[in-house]
Amino acid sequence: MTDAADGLRSEHGPDSWISHPRLLVLFVAVAAYANSLGNGFAYDDNRVVAMNPVVTLGRWSQALLGPYWQGARPGSGLYRPVTIASLTAEWHTWGASTVGFHAVNLALHAVICVLLYALLRRFLSSGAASAGAILFAIHPIHVEAVANVVGISELLAAASFLGACLLYLDGARRAPAARAVRLAGLALLYLLGLGSKEIAVTLPAALVLLEAFRPLGDAVRGSERPGLAARLRAEAPVFVALIAVLGAYLVLRLSVLGTMTGEVPAPALRGLPTADRVLTALTVWPEYLRLLVFPADLSADYSPAVLMVAHGVNLQVVLGAVMLMALVGLTWLTRERAPVMSLGLGWFLVTILPVSNLIVPAGILLAERTLYLPSVGLAFIVAGMVSKVASEAGPSARRVLGALAVLAGVALFVRTVARNPTWMSSYTVLNTLAIEHPESSMALQHRAEGLERVGDIKDAARMYDAAATLAPNNYALAVEIGDFYGRLREYSKADAALRRAIRIVPDQAPAYRLLAAFLIRQGRAREGYGVALRGLAAVGPDRELWSLVSESYVAKGDLEAAVRARRAALGMDPASSADWSRLADLLAALGRTAQADSAKARALATDTTAVPAGHRVGRSGGHT
Repeated sequence: MTDAADGLRSEHGPDSWISHPRLLVLFVAVAAYANSLGNGFAYDDNRVVAMNPVVTLGRWSQALLGPYWQGARPGSGLYRPVTIASLTAEWHTWGASTVGFHAVNLALHAVICVLLYALLRRFLSSGAASAGAILFAIHPIHVEAVANVVGISELLAAASFLGACLLYLDGARRAPAARAVRLAGLALLYLLGLGSKEIAVTLPAALVLLEAFRPLGDAVRGSERPGLAARLRAEAPVFVALIAVLGAYLVLRLSVLGTMTGEVPAPALRGLPTADRVLTALTVWPEYLRLLVFPADLSADYSPAVLMVAHGVNLQVVLGAVMLMALVGLTWLTRERAPVMSLGLGWFLVTILPVSNLIVPAGILLAERTLYLPSVGLAFIVAGMVSKVASEAGPSARRVLGALAVLAGVALFVRTVARNPTWMSSYTVLNTLAIEHPESSMALQHRAEGLERVGDIKDAARMYDAAATLAPNNYALAVEIGDFYGRLREYSKADAALRRAIRIVPDQAPAYRLLAAFLIRQGRAREGYGVALRGLAAVGPDRELWSLVSESYVAKGDLEAAVRARRAALGMDPASSADWSRLADLLAALGRTAQADSAKARALATDTTAVPAGHRVGRSGGHT
């Protein structure tokens, strides 16, 4: 840092605009998202919250020591105990009333905006900090994180992250006892951030950035400022503590998930060589820039064909690579003349990496919610630009640029308010997607479901086939297509789709269940038996697969074996009244009246309404 950076915290220009900047930031943040309070549960909210027994039944041990996605297969999934515990606490505060959930998200966003203002204020004047914080408060790319209940994972992670940044900057010169408390606070905030969402892993790197750009005004006046290496050595206990927290979190994550990474790659990335995954990741960088700078076109889904997989170097790959290198170069070149803007560029580069697919595959190609914490970098850049204009531009230029900034802010505010109702329900999410991005494989899948409901089977099949062409490695889509054709008794097409699903993900049960059921329905009991057994070998104990094994024995006339298999199914779920009822039928057919009566009594005594897989096949699918 040079002497030119010494004025970053000076009170120039914009301070006179606002008498209570924190209140203004708070008000704008609440105003931009107030209409999200009318939203309900949408999309992943249903699986993570409303239909999750861990949340609704208050299973606290599973909330803290279980996977984020219920039913995640071993060696996969996510671990976000702070998020699930917070959602559980909310459910037991106001039940299924969605207003409470959305009010918490709104309050968190407002608090985060104030924290961001405080962080910017460590580097800039009040007016410049207010401009950056207000931009963050109203930016439309945050709608998915704020207006969708499960976006709370982004909000909790960001709140912990920014809180840790402020604590780090403010506690450097405190007394030893206070520094010990600061150290404990940083460790706790890092743990809370990691437990909220994995993107918080980048906190140590962000603290290094903040240390590198800490304003000269923080140095002891009249003494020579120590270099970055010396300052980092002085803060060594902080980074050692954070590394220890990260290590403990990874060990706990390993014990819960069976893996330290665990994220299932996005369907579009599944099966891709590493080189193609990296090339595809590069194609997303121009989209990052567009969403940050001109977020007129937003989407709930960025799967093919909204974004396309790259199987070689093309123009989009080259553009993304040039943009990435340009950002790295600008971060370095602006470090002296525009340090706050350089800090913002570095912040974005560091915090976007965990979800960029450049280092490890992520569960999405792109999602707007994942830009919540990285967009803090944009707030730094804009605040730095405002500071430059206020200190260097003439009065006329400041007035013109100020008017343009107000117009841009109004446009962003209106876009955000208009976008919030998109996340009112799953229907509004998918219907908006179908209108705005009909080329999306998810939109095609949703349209196919709607066409089937109204009886247009031919067009539904056409839409399903188009979606499968765009997303050939989407397991859930392949299962749904197999189920669709199976219900139509077009078994050859169902067979092809379900066998493709098994090749994509060989250790999940739904495709095995449907394929075995359809084979048994066709009178191909031996093949159905084989598929069910292969499923059990790949997936592990599964009630529905054992039920299908039982039905295959029934089809072959071996009722004794059918009884044994049905009892194995009940071993997986003793509360399955349908399995008890079917067992009673089998025992009655064998002449074991007393045992049959006992099984019927157990069927009546249980509350479940599950139907055995061998009798009726329903829709399968779900998030992967």
